[in-house]
Amino acid sequence: MNLRSFWERGGFKVLAVARLSSCSYSMVLYVLNCLVAGIEEIVSSTGELSILLGVPERLVKSAIEELSVSNILSITKKHEKTLVIRMVLDPEKWTNLRSTPERNKRMLGDAKNLHSLIPQKEIKKKSKPRKVSMSSQEALLFPKKNVNKSDKNNKEILKNTEAIDKIISAFVNYHKNEIDVNKEEKFAALLLEDHSLEQIISLINFFSKEIPSLSMLAGAWFHYMNKYREEMADVDDLNAFRKKHEGFDEKIRAMASYELKRIQKERKAITADEELLLLILMRHEQPRKQLYWALKARDKYPGLNVFLEQAKASVELT
Repeated sequence: MNLRSFWERGGFKVLAVARLSSCSYSMVLYVLNCLVAGIEEIVSSTGELSILLGVPERLVKSAIEELSVSNILSITKKHEKTLVIRMVLDPEKWTNLRSTPERNKRMLGDAKNLHSLIPQKEIKKKSKPRKVSMSSQEALLFPKKNVNKSDKNNKEILKNTEAIDKIISAFVNYHKNEIDVNKEEKFAALLLEDHSLEQIISLINFFSKEIPSLSMLAGAWFHYMNKYREEMADVDDLNAFRKKHEGFDEKIRAMASYELKRIQKERKAITADEELLLLILMRHEQPRKQLYWALKARDKYPGLNVFLEQAKASVELT
């Protein structure tokens, strides 16, 4: 069953009276938007969905339970925290739908019975719908106007075709004759709209057969990217950059601690603002940023001029 059949069978009408929680509705709409882009299956986790939908993780877990019990979504657990999510497009298979949000209220029953309560549109044979170009950003997150691909110049088309060929070539290395090349080319183009060619090929090569299709990679990009970064932490450039700055932060904390102890030992007089600055540099999560602002207002800390200059010379502030 496809989205058109879902609509003609009154799927949206059934959803309208199902009285799901707001988080459940958000999740259903997100999965439906993925279907618009041709992504039938999403791989994610409750933590990732929490960030994506902008709600606490406990609400996501509650929504998953509600939608799974109602059979609106088919949710399979893999590797403890990983979820594989699919939309059940046949409303007649939905169960335990409620007339009110409270569980102790009257039950509407199965979606099959709901059709008698909702006026149904007569299903007639219709002309084949026109295919519309849809980007992943439009389908997955924030729907915008459709992209007219005929506006691209020949050079851009050639460049995109070459990139798609490279992705398919890398993917075929791990799947040989198991794939539908035409279908995978569509999702390769979808991935290129939001991600670089280098990133896509890196993930394909790293996970090899763990990614069964490019559709799966598109629907679970952040899941695979986060897993990749976790497993490649020692060689990841972003992680190395973060570690370098964490080292600078620790250096500033140590210098501030040493300076305060030296002042106390020598019983040197300093102002309350100067003592407070040293304490902030010792305890703040981002001491480099605090040092940067202290240098901008160094007139407030005349007794710490030497210290500020030494700290500035010891780390990178930008």
